[in-house]
Amino acid sequence: MRGPADKPFDPAVSALFVNAVHEELRRYGERRVGEPRPCPNCDGTDLRKNGSQREAKTVARLVTSDGIEDVGCAVQQYECKNCGRSFQGDTSELFYEGCDYARPVVDCCLFHAATESASACERTLRRCYGLQVHRETVARYAERFDEHERYPIEIAGHTLSLSFLSELFGDGDADEPNFVITGSQAIW
Repeated sequence: MRGPADKPFDPAVSALFVNAVHEELRRYGERRVGEPRPCPNCDGTDLRKNGSQREAKTVARLVTSDGIEDVGCAVQQYECKNCGRSFQGDTSELFYEGCDYARPVVDCCLFHAATESASACERTLRRCYGLQVHRETVARYAERFDEHERYPIEIAGHTLSLSFLSELFGDGDADEPNFVITGSQAIW
């Protein structure tokens, strides 16, 4: 079975904006996530750190001029001192349960999926943000998260997700973001 084909780098917005998005997502890749949580086997709370999982958990797939770049972060493993079971820490800080990508990427998918088809959303993500998310993944997220808040912002003729931009460049609070765009020349 063939997987989705990698898409070319062809930004519809400024390459400076796409690069800023990429740099912010790469910072997530430098982190280790996984806060302590009760053991899923025995509910024990007497734990010890047990390294990190071998494969990094995917934060995003970036479309660059050099091809696709996978950004992943390490996930902290714990071992329960009661039953000896090894398990992942709580990753809900950065990931929705059962999602392939980090929260900012999923939020961006949901924002655009609210007004576009999955195929159009896939193109928008690639051309406006430099992200590769397959249309079937977008469709799954749109089905799974029916009621998702939508905070649009218009920048140079493009409607972008305020919650996504706030998560990357602000404090994650779309109602009161820390970043300010004073004119279209700020990014473009």
